[in-house]
Amino acid sequence: MNPLFNMLMGGGNPMQQSMPNPVGQFSRAPIQKFQAIMQAMQNPAQFVRNAIPDLPVEIANDPNQILQYLKQTRGITDQQIQMLTGQMPHF
Repeated sequence: MNPLFNMLMGGGNPMQQSMPNPVGQFSRAPIQKFQAIMQAMQNPAQFVRNAIPDLPVEIANDPNQILQYLKQTRGITDQQIQMLTGQMPHF
């Protein structure tokens, strides 16, 4: 699994073990996973605040700056970002 995806889905990050789990335990039943994903889609700003609590407010609405912040503070690589975007469904 992609480390960036795992971090965002609450699987933790070796660089920041105390990060809260924004969408609950993903070991739950499929319907609970679906509900957590739907909730994140309905309020993505809240999801980002929960997933990255130390994110500066001034960059919270800029996806490019958020990615730069994650690369600087979490050691996320461009390759991991590319892998994650390749895993996302396209609607």
